[in-house]
Amino acid sequence: MASETPDPKLLFESFSKIVGENDVSVDEAELFAYSLDASNHQGEPWAVVRPENRNEIVDILKLCNARAMPVNPRGAGTSLAGQALTLNGGIILDIRKMNKIKEINIGDREVIVEPGVVYSKLNEELAKYGYCFPPEPGSAMSCTVGGMVGNNASGIRAVKYGVTRDFVLGLEVVLANGDVIRTGSRSIKTSSGYDLTRLFVGSEGTLGVFTEIILKILPMPKYAQVLIAVFKSVVDAGKVASQVINSGITPSAMELVDQFCTAAMNPALSKPLPLGEASLMIETDGTMNETVKAEMEKVKKVCEDNGAVEVRVSKDPEERLQMWRARDSVYTRLTQLRGESLVIHGVSDTGVPISKVPEALRELKEVAKKAGAPLMIMFGHIGDGNVHIGLSVDPAKELEKGDKIARVIAETVINKYKGTITAEHGAGLSKAVFMPLEHGKALEYMRKIKGVFDPKGIMNPGVMGLGDVPNTTFPSLPKKVGGR
Repeated sequence: MASETPDPKLLFESFSKIVGENDVSVDEAELFAYSLDASNHQGEPWAVVRPENRNEIVDILKLCNARAMPVNPRGAGTSLAGQALTLNGGIILDIRKMNKIKEINIGDREVIVEPGVVYSKLNEELAKYGYCFPPEPGSAMSCTVGGMVGNNASGIRAVKYGVTRDFVLGLEVVLANGDVIRTGSRSIKTSSGYDLTRLFVGSEGTLGVFTEIILKILPMPKYAQVLIAVFKSVVDAGKVASQVINSGITPSAMELVDQFCTAAMNPALSKPLPLGEASLMIETDGTMNETVKAEMEKVKKVCEDNGAVEVRVSKDPEERLQMWRARDSVYTRLTQLRGESLVIHGVSDTGVPISKVPEALRELKEVAKKAGAPLMIMFGHIGDGNVHIGLSVDPAKELEKGDKIARVIAETVINKYKGTITAEHGAGLSKAVFMPLEHGKALEYMRKIKGVFDPKGIMNPGVMGLGDVPNTTFPSLPKKVGGR
């Protein structure tokens, strides 16, 4: 791997021959902008290159592979674990100019797109035909489909509709040496060969660059109702989540927000909610209005039987939209409140078996408090066991404490509950330290797989614990935050 920073002028000249001068940058200000994403990390690239087609990506990767230059494929930079950054220098491959929706095939329920297509824009086009691509991550308004596939992204609809992986039928991928391969099929199902498509989904840019993505799409539901129920304890809310899932109802969304999140939501609601320890937002949807209504009645009864302080149900589209906008505002509002403190992203995306949710919620609060966490915020997609844990520390003097808190939470989730440290955000840099804990010997085979596709290790080195594993959940902190 190249260790010295190449001459910026030579980089500019080399890549300009491939994509043109307007699509290469070695400008200091622009490189700084690309040195950050939505995570706590920072890594300044040597150059930014913006290809427009597959052939340009082939030539870029051939050049980088020959010179052993690290390459980081990047979409909108919304990643929360540092996947969109070059850890120790390298080339940022900004794929946002590859943003064509190449084909919408309603008859076969599929769409073919380039990786730079923005999720919300794709769904705007699909809605014209009454269809949708459902995973809906929190960054839906800005994230790219390529980034979603690279991180196996999901969000509030995963409890019913699944994650990105469940919708990817096939891929066109440029490998590190410039080879182009196709995986999967345009058929809805196939049993032919190793499932390389699923291998590439969630690979976080470590195996190749997507240039074409074939997605399965679904009809949009015609009817929906949403409920907000407030509970005195987070354990009661967890019990309701488990009981609803086990009742035979599959909600289209089931969100947990604790009292701090509820307080953050209230300014966006026309009628504020009382501040119980936890609240649930549960939505049912479908093609038959009576079915949706009946399911919501059952959900309401489960909430009331478990001591809900208040239950609010709405089928009005505008009111439903207001409720979900309030939920979507939580992360932004909490970020504004925490100021300069540093989020412990290493444990912000835990997942446990659904039946263990109530017990895990209680215990994780206890172990975090014993480890020294002064305040713990919980919210997330509780219907599939994915709970986001909000913890923060003073970056100037509490990083060691933050590592201790993260370690005890990770060990509890993985060892006791047989869960995962990342249910939807990906491992990136933040969780690389916990990959040996979660995967054990299997991590060795992941590294061997990477070696087959990327022998020189140029593709997004540093993420997922596939190389040297950092000893902290805070590697490569921004200079402004960490004082480094």
